[in-house]
This record gives sequence, C-alpha cells and structure tokens, in this order.
Amino acid sequence: MHICPPKFRLARKFVTTSSPRILDIGCGNHSPATTKSWFKGCFYAGADIVEYNLNEADKAAMDIFYPLGMDGSGYNSIPDGSFDFIVLNHVIEHMNEPLTTLATICTKLKPGGVIWIAFPSVKSLSLPSAEGSLQFCDDPTHAWVPDVREISNSLLAQKIKVLHAGRSKDGIRAAIGVVMLPIAYTRRALTGRMSSKGLWYLLGFEDHVFGQRTS
Repeated sequence: MHICPPKFRLARKFVTTSSPRILDIGCGNHSPATTKSWFKGCFYAGADIVEYNLNEADKAAMDIFYPLGMDGSGYNSIPDGSFDFIVLNHVIEHMNEPLTTLATICTKLKPGGVIWIAFPSVKSLSLPSAEGSLQFCDDPTHAWVPDVREISNSLLAQKIKVLHAGRSKDGIRAAIGVVMLPIAYTRRALTGRMSSKGLWYLLGFEDHVFGQRTS
C-alpha cells in the first residue's frame, strides 16, 4: 500500500501544472522515484552533498543533480526563480548555517511556488532514544534544533506566505504507530534496543512549515 506523504498531499493542492519543476534538497532515501510516482510529469532536480541510497530507478527518475558542499556551497549553480515546489525534508537540522542557506534556497522558488520544510520537533528532545532516530540526538549529524516560528519568520522575510505550520499529522501512519508502539517497547525490554519504525506521526517527532511565494 502506497500512502501519499503529507508534503505531497499539501503540495498537490497548489501545484496545478501537469509538469511541475521540483527541487529536492537532500534527495536520498529513494526520493526521486517516490516523487515521480506522485508527480508523474514533473521535472525532478535533486541536490545533495552526495548521491546516497539511490537505486537505478532513482537515478533514472532524476532529471538533474546539483552537488552541494558541506560548507553550504553549490547553491549558485541552481537557477533562481525556477521551481514550482521545493522540498527540504529533514535536511535543515543538519545545516551549519540553516537560516542563511534557507534564504538562498528560497530564491529558487517561482512566484506562486510552494516550499515544504520538515524537521524534528522540539518535542523530539524528550522522546526515547531509538534506532532510526526518535530522540533528536539519536542522529549525531543533527547540528541545530529548528523551531516552527523561527523557520516561519525566515520564510516571511523572503516574501513567502506561511500556509500551514506545526506538527506533521497523518492519520494512517499514526494508526500504524499505535500497532508498532507496544512492539517497540517489548523489543526494548527484551533486547535493550528500540526501533522508531512507525512511531514518528504517533509521538509527534516531526514539525513542518509550508509556504507559498507571493511575488
């Protein structure tokens, strides 16, 4: 069963062209193929510090790849004002200068285009540690704790209207989490290790900000 991710459910309400140009910052974990399964006619541009967790289907789905540097370089090669939908899905918490970099990324958005930014919530700091990241510090590459208001203010400064912000919700995935939670705690009791699989939407691990460029 393929469940439409929250970011795509929101974006499809505003991205009405049959061939949208999509920029995915941090395009690993099979994001190219997944994105094209929901936006079949899209032009998909991936940008990342490295091409990772990409199979042949992902590589075939990617129309262009922009290599980025750990120091925040590489964004100048991405054309300004060119994309209908920009995705930063669990990327900004890894950045050393997130707000400066976000301001640069916003310049790549067309007037009327939309941007999705998802990141671990402040609540994640108090969640139990688990494999796959549930507590913010489970991932040693997390460099910054984002805040919905701070990200929203950054978008507003770039003339991007905030259309929706707050805790990411998904009823189906949360229901799966209800089933997975006792399994996770039982595993921890037996092995000392717990998995985060299926728990993000149940326990409130993820926040997001979704906005649209007004001019």
